Amino acid sequence: MPENARQGQPVWVDYTCHEFETTTKFYTEIFGWEFTDQGPDFGHYNMITKDGAAIGGAMRAVNMDGTPNPMIPTTWTTYLHTDDIASTYAAALAAGAAPIAEPMAVGPLGQMAVITDPTGAGVGMWQTGDFTGFDTPLTPGTPVWFELMTLDFPTALEFYRTAFSFDITLMEGFPYATHGPEATAVAGICDASEWTQVSFWRDYFNVDDADAAAAKVTELGGKVLAGPEDSPYGRIVTVTDPEGATFQLQQNP
Repeated sequence: MPENARQGQPVWVDYTCHEFETTTKFYTEIFGWEFTDQGPDFGHYNMITKDGAAIGGAMRAVNMDGTPNPMIPTTWTTYLHTDDIASTYAAALAAGAAPIAEPMAVGPLGQMAVITDPTGAGVGMWQTGDFTGFDTPLTPGTPVWFELMTLDFPTALEFYRTAFSFDITLMEGFPYATHGPEATAVAGICDASEWTQVSFWRDYFNVDDADAAAAKVTELGGKVLAGPEDSPYGRIVTVTDPEGATFQLQQNP
């Protein structure tokens, strides 16, 4: 995790899917990730690493008793740092969020909770124990940016300011805000009402070659939804994996 993580800063991502062996093989082919089962004490949650760096986690879509649950969507979830998960969770619910998983201890590692924000996007929260979160060397295969694609921009701005202490910095000429000024920004909020029918958090993973990675995604059963296209922040591609979970490929400028 970046040193001195601020309230509301993304510090972890995890992935839920159904055909676990197939989809994890997909990500290994795209990013070179390794998946390590943490055993029954952690519900066979897998840690994802790249060259020793912690990337995130992965799990099967199952009920609490371990049986498959086809109703759980395949998705990536972003977790935001909090110094006091009980207070943040309460503040989030008071500000209009809906509960998914109330605060719970994850052994000595820390505490987690998951909510749906008032615009419909699922988002997690993490209070550090022995484990701080992912590593961010900003190298290929590692997470480099996180943003909320929301159907209700004003509501999202107010919610994340209130519940997660976002330092809202508006971008000139475009309905986009960051958590902190550009040079120190750690996450974004985008008015995506013209492009999506649901609100969701999306994660960007760095690659050496966005075009080649996009071609590989298609070859392995995923889809390219948009791009590749150049931006001030690099060459970007919006893709899905074979089960439909969306994420971003980012090649440095």
